[in-house]
Amino acid sequence: AGNPNGYTLDVDVVKDIAPDFGALSDEGRAMLQIIHDIAPGAELAFRTGYLGEQDMAYGIRELVDAGCDIIVDDLSYITEPFFRDGVISQTIDSVVSEGVTFFSSAGNFGRSAYSAMFNPGLAPSTITGTAHDFNGLGDVFQGILLLEGNYTLVLQWDDGSDPDMATTQTDLDVFLSDDVGFSLLGFNRENIGGFPIEVVPFSVVGDSVYSNIVVAKAAGPDVPVRFKYMLFRGGSQFKMQEYENTGASTIVGHPNAQGAISVGAVRFDKNQVYSPGLYAQPEIMSFSSVGGTPVNGIVRNKPDITAPNGVNTTVDLGNGDWDSAIDPDTLYPNFFGTSAASPHAAGVAALIMQAKSKFET
Repeated sequence: AGNPNGYTLDVDVVKDIAPDFGALSDEGRAMLQIIHDIAPGAELAFRTGYLGEQDMAYGIRELVDAGCDIIVDDLSYITEPFFRDGVISQTIDSVVSEGVTFFSSAGNFGRSAYSAMFNPGLAPSTITGTAHDFNGLGDVFQGILLLEGNYTLVLQWDDGSDPDMATTQTDLDVFLSDDVGFSLLGFNRENIGGFPIEVVPFSVVGDSVYSNIVVAKAAGPDVPVRFKYMLFRGGSQFKMQEYENTGASTIVGHPNAQGAISVGAVRFDKNQVYSPGLYAQPEIMSFSSVGGTPVNGIVRNKPDITAPNGVNTTVDLGNGDWDSAIDPDTLYPNFFGTSAASPHAAGVAALIMQAKSKFET
């Protein structure tokens, strides 16, 4: 009711998180505020995508049924298949074929990933099976530096045994190791017949630690296996000391869907309009995820576009202090990430759609 410009139509809340779920960030509200800033006359709806992949797929369809012709999300599920189209990607492609426009945040994972075809080498005596040879010369250790912080490393692979990548006949493992192969950490399970994924959460407390990544094949047929590991948390603290430019793409899951418009992030102030004469083109944020992960063997050109981030909302998402010389207000927190970029693109799409409709009539 207090909207100063008279836009008082309620947001259509199709489904939200139950109050007993626990404290969450209210990031969806921040995204909708950005859309309202760009396209204040647009009717707004919200449907949580936080309750799992299948529920998010249902939610996309529910938004379409509620009349939405533009949808935007900023979620990542580590269990979405890297090398295939999962249920969310398939649903996005389906609604886009019906005329809906779908924007998805590219992700905030920078280049914190490694991918290759598994190249069997001699594994350390402490590790079962064979180990990936990183350089073709017998080096099964990828040196890394771990700064203090919390990490979530996710390994997925595709051995071609299941066209949906829902199961695998290969058991890959991933370890943090010292220089002689003694395993420091590895949460590895039997994967044959199950989903090809290993998840390694860990923390480094105090001093930084030099370690190694070892990717091992414990069992499975002698077939080509493409694998990728990626840091879904702690990527800025994870410093590869070698082989860092191999398969460093980090747009995976539904932002890599054919029908999704994947949105990378640029600083709102580092461009020709905001800072004339200082920048030849908008400056990509270092955390903005990069494309190159093949789906069904085909690399899709992602991200599709970029949009601003670092702007004001009323939601404090914990981005910390901002340079007061650039943005002197202290009333409104700044919202960074591709999560802020994607609603900018969605808002512009609403304006384009409105303009097109007016000129057609």
